[in-house]
Parts: sequence; structure tokens; C-alpha cells
Amino acid sequence: MDVIVVGSGFGGSVCAARLAERGLRTLILERGPWWGPLQRDRAESDRRELPRGALGARKLVRNLRVARRGRRRERLYNADGLLEGHLFEHLTSVTASGVGGGSHIYTAILEQPDAAFFDAFPPEITAAEMGPYFERVREMLRPQPVPMPSEKDRVFAQAVADAGLPPSEHTDLAIAWGRDPAHPEAVVNAAGVEQRSSTFTGDVFVGCRDGSKTTLDLTYVPWALRHGAELRPLCEVLAIARGEGGGYTVRYRDHRSGQTHEESAPRLVLAAGGLNTQRLLFDARDGHGGLPGLPATLGRHFSPNADFAALLWRTTALHDSSYGPSFGALSRIHRDDGDGLRFVLGEVGLPVQELPLPGLLRNLLRRSTMLFCMGRDGSTGTLAFDGVGLTTSVGRSLDPALYDEMESALMRVAHSYHPRRTWPAFLTGGDPDGLFTVHPLGGCSMGRTAEDGFTDHLGQVFGHPGLYVADGSLYPRSPGIGPSMTIAALAERVASLMA
Repeated sequence: MDVIVVGSGFGGSVCAARLAERGLRTLILERGPWWGPLQRDRAESDRRELPRGALGARKLVRNLRVARRGRRRERLYNADGLLEGHLFEHLTSVTASGVGGGSHIYTAILEQPDAAFFDAFPPEITAAEMGPYFERVREMLRPQPVPMPSEKDRVFAQAVADAGLPPSEHTDLAIAWGRDPAHPEAVVNAAGVEQRSSTFTGDVFVGCRDGSKTTLDLTYVPWALRHGAELRPLCEVLAIARGEGGGYTVRYRDHRSGQTHEESAPRLVLAAGGLNTQRLLFDARDGHGGLPGLPATLGRHFSPNADFAALLWRTTALHDSSYGPSFGALSRIHRDDGDGLRFVLGEVGLPVQELPLPGLLRNLLRRSTMLFCMGRDGSTGTLAFDGVGLTTSVGRSLDPALYDEMESALMRVAHSYHPRRTWPAFLTGGDPDGLFTVHPLGGCSMGRTAEDGFTDHLGQVFGHPGLYVADGSLYPRSPGIGPSMTIAALAERVASLMA
């Protein structure tokens, strides 16, 4: 092999596709299975149906890592499960597992950040220089705004206006739209894979069953395989180290057979997700010692992207939050000094029809919804390693002024929905400093030198030629918007310059 890629999300799948396209012998190791009805031509041992119904829901949780209140616990429930949970002192994070990574559970938002965002990057990376890489992502994923706003989009637009916030905008979504949601049709995507157009009920947090969300297992991954890459699903990387003859060695467990194997290559791309990439690196430096001398900046500039949400229970303004794509519109709030984005605020409908719930509760949830914010926080958090796994004390105190401002705006918008009750930060368990995120970013941040970053502008780890990072941990600051498109664009750049 010329290169091993760990992970198949927005960083790994993009890198693998472009490296294979350039003729490099590329191996992708992915700890999860192929998911969903569009993968029924895959080997039965490698694919799983999406977790639905009372029986299927047991596959919803893959594993849980707890480092909270002085306790350390790690438990694997289902090696072929969908979601992974990390519970830190004040921060809870949920990420995905499977071929295509986080694209299975994100809301399909593909947004390009403003030029000011790139001021935190090394000087080689600017908004103008990144333009062609963003365009390549657009060509593959073909994002477009929702063509026919739903009831919840109209209610949100009115609520934002009532709150005195900037008007709502329909953002680009990686969803295949058809002419009529009631009559889905076949759509061939940029990778030549056939999807189905949106039924306005399929874009959910637990995998898209109607085949309309343009996930990475339908685009970049097939493109990589078509150009000669090899993908091994249900193969979880356990450790990384420098190879005896140079290059890098990866030890992994094949969950299909239960056996452990090793592979080596002169180049290794870590794209296991913002937390798991760092867990592997910390363990290689401070645990088993397979990669001594990794920069001391590992774990710095960590951010939860200022994710913040509230549940609006039984609103009178909204009749069915489950109809339409999970997300459609947002309001952008900029800094008072005009220097870039402060935060965004949007509404996310609840995937009621996809959850194994009693009929009465399902009907109540249809009248309920979530408001969420993402913000450009200070990105001054840190991750550490206790010899077993990651720890962090990051919480709302990371940027209290921003969280207070977001909560105030969110509550003003919530008022127009006339909910029976509003629960701000309902996912934090009552912790006043608690946060919940699906966007753990930073920790392997790009920098000019090993004193201010972990990787250079190429995504290559300082002092370790051939070792690259290509996921959300590269961010030196939070974008305050959905990070997926920038992760993919940076991976396009990493792969292009590496090849």
C-alpha cells in the first residue's frame, strides 16, 4: 500500500477518493459497517439496516466513553452500532460510526465559511486559495436549498422576524430534490450512484432511509473504490506506530472475524473524527509510545463549535415538525464590529416517524421542535490523556458571553412558537456549565510551527513526514456553522498537495 486512510467520513473518504484517483494504492480502514437500503449489493457480513423499530434500536448505540466525576468507563455495546457517545466533565459529544462517517447523522448542511474564518489558519491557506477545493466538494455533493419551504420554515421565518434577528435564509443541503415529495424518482449523483429524491421525511439524525441524502458512502467512497482503493469495513484501528522500515504501521481489529491484523504504508492519513484521531495520537505518544516526539500542541485549540440547543415542547404555532428535511433555514448573527460571523440560529425538526415510540408520544413530538445555535467560540479548550482515554474540562465557561448571547436570542425566537414549555440546553443533564456537541473540532490544529499548531498547512504532523490529519481536528478555530463542507475542502487540499 502507498497510503492507509483511517476513517471514511468527510476527511477520510475525500482523501481516499482523490489519492486513488491519482493512482496511489489506497487502503481505507473503517470501524463501522455499510448502512442503509442503498447498500444491499454489499456483502451481507459488511452491511446493516439502519436502526429502526424496537428491535433495530438496539443497534443505535455503538459504544460509550465516560471520563466524568473522577470515573473512567469505556464500554462497547455493538461493534456494528451507529452512534458513539463521549461523556466528559461538562461536555457530551455524539458522533457516528459507519462507511460515510458523520454524513449519516448530520443535517446535510454544506456551508462555506466567510473569509475572516481563515485568518486563524497558516498564511498559505486563504479564502481565495480554498475556493477551488470548495468547488470540488460542490461538484461531488451538489448541495441546493430546499425547493419548496415547509410549514416549519415559514414558522421559523416569522419567529426570527418577531425576535428582531436577521431574516432567515435557506442554506445549501446535500439532498437530492425531486419534483414532488409524494412521488420520489431516481436521481443519479455525481459519482454515478443512483439515489432517490426526497420524500420530505427521510433526512434524519439516525440515517436517511429514503436514500435522498447525498452521503459519502454514495459519493466519495464509491469514487475511491472505482479508482482502485480498498475498503475494509468493521475494521477498528487500535494503535498506530512508526514502522520498522520507515513509514507507519496500523494495528486493527476485524470485528467480522475477531482477529487482529497489521498493515504498513509510507503514508498514513488519520481521519477517524475529531476525538478518535486525537485518542489514537495521544496513545501513540503517551501510552504505548509508538510515536514518540509528537508535538506538545496536541489537544490544543479544541472547540465544541458552540453547539447549543433547546427543546420547544408542544407548540401551538407548528403542527408537524417532522415534515420536510430536518433542517432548512437559519438566521446569521454577525459581530458588532462587522468582523465576521458571531453565531447562527436555526430550527431542526424531530425525526418522529423514525423513532420506536408510542403513538401518543409521537403525536406530541410532532407538535414539538428544537432550536439550535452554532457559534464562533474562543476555541481555547484543551483535550488531555489520562493513560486510557481523553479528558477535558471544556464547558460553557469556554466562552460564557457567547453562550449567554445565543441563549437570549434562542429564547426570543422560541416565544413566537408559543410552546407549552421550553428547555434550553436540555441535553446537558442540568449542569449549568454543561454542553452538548455533535461537532468536536480542533486539537490537531494547523499552524505555522510546532509551537502554535500540530500540523502544517499541508495537514502533515510537524516532525513526522508522511503522517497526516484530515478531519475536523485540523480546525484552529470554530467556524460557527456546520463544519462538514470545510472538512471536505481541506481534505481535497491535503490529498491534492500530498499526491
